[in-house]
Amino acid sequence: MTDPDEARRAELLALVRADYDATRSMIDGVVRTSIALRGIGMTLTLALLGYAVAQSSFAIGLLGIASTWLFLYLDAFHGWLYDEARRRARTVEHVVRLRYQQLERGDEDPDAERDLDRALAAHRFGPYLALPRFRWRFLRRARPRAVYLLVYGALTVLAIAAAVYGALT
Repeated sequence: MTDPDEARRAELLALVRADYDATRSMIDGVVRTSIALRGIGMTLTLALLGYAVAQSSFAIGLLGIASTWLFLYLDAFHGWLYDEARRRARTVEHVVRLRYQQLERGDEDPDAERDLDRALAAHRFGPYLALPRFRWRFLRRARPRAVYLLVYGALTVLAIAAAVYGALT
């Protein structure tokens, strides 16, 4: 006959595996969406800026600035989602590491089993349920920052230049 604690632990670990798979799927989806948004945003913004310069249009140049900042926001929001999912994956991996340690040490270390049981009891299942309600200040945690600074910074400078060119000609 199996130990009821071990059976419960096995069921919880199966849920942890499912939770990890859901978190990985979330990360994959967020990354794909972010890449698509970045591509669409750059294409649209560069088309607006090209048109603004060709037509010497200040208004279209301003629209290019607005487009840049709109796509920066959307991309940064997905960057925040990515960071949240990445943190969650690390939490789930911690539980898996504790399980590995418990299996490795076996009966030699009762603390390993206790640590695993505590981690399983404290684990909040569901990557979407664990997400905090979005706040603007969370955008500081968006990743990858270098992309935001380089890509959207360059697009902003180009948009400003196009708007100034349109205003001066």
